[in-house]
Amino acid sequence: MQSHETIKILVTNQKGGVGKSTIAANLAAYLALQQGIEVSLIDFDRQASSSRWTKKAPDIGIRVHCAEINYENSGIALLGARAAVRKYSSGVQVSISDLTWHPALSDEFMLDFDIVLVPSSSAKFEMASTEIFILEYAQKRMARLAANKQFILVAPSKVDPADASSGSFTNLDFLMNCHITPPIHQTPDLDTYVYEDFLCVCPDQKVAENFCDFGKFLAKKIEERNVTKKTLSISGTSQNREIIKKVSVLDDYRARARELGIYGGYAAKPLVDISQPVPVDAKPEVVRVGRFIPAFLRRSE
Repeated sequence: MQSHETIKILVTNQKGGVGKSTIAANLAAYLALQQGIEVSLIDFDRQASSSRWTKKAPDIGIRVHCAEINYENSGIALLGARAAVRKYSSGVQVSISDLTWHPALSDEFMLDFDIVLVPSSSAKFEMASTEIFILEYAQKRMARLAANKQFILVAPSKVDPADASSGSFTNLDFLMNCHITPPIHQTPDLDTYVYEDFLCVCPDQKVAENFCDFGKFLAKKIEERNVTKKTLSISGTSQNREIIKKVSVLDDYRARARELGIYGGYAAKPLVDISQPVPVDAKPEVVRVGRFIPAFLRRSE
């Protein structure tokens, strides 16, 4: 890879158990071993799973760092997270940040990255959660996303190789620069590799080939991002009209959820207070019994 400004990758999801740390550690290893890229791994998670794996496995030159975020104050959290990424991304070609997303952290932080990689299992409810997470972000930051052309990648993880019906994340199809990576299969006997080896060079040929396919896809996106960054104009005023139009998927979700009296979900919360004054003589509204099921969760008849 040619020398460019550091490409920053954020591996994140608001849900745990989706393979985020495994992907972060092994993506760093793939880029270092197979692509000859200078990589740093920044582990923001308290469990420090990805950094422990990378430190205990054979030394392949990855610069490993652990960083803590103080979530007691959202402003301090953002400043601390940004400072860590800035510090630990210096002097490498690619930095990979491993972070379980916390609601106290402003999504301004996501805008600091060239690539946001969101692992998700192919279970319907986890797919829905991932789609909502990305749509929330896209809706609030659509102008900046249109300007900086950030790549948003969804990584289907822990996929059963025998399961041909993998998730398609169709509600994200309209988002520019949003792509689905090759699936990462469920790894048999994963514990035998943790701390001992990396998936891209492990003895199981199928496992190694599968992760290498994923790694090649990411390496290509890194090269594309290097090219894209040369043409960016952050001061530009153009907006992604397709995002503005299509992100109504999330607006419809919220509106229909409110109609049914469902207010507990994260996606049902409006970005602004849209409540209207209620006339004094108004009669109490009868809440319809039932539950809202998004189209992408409905069972086909």
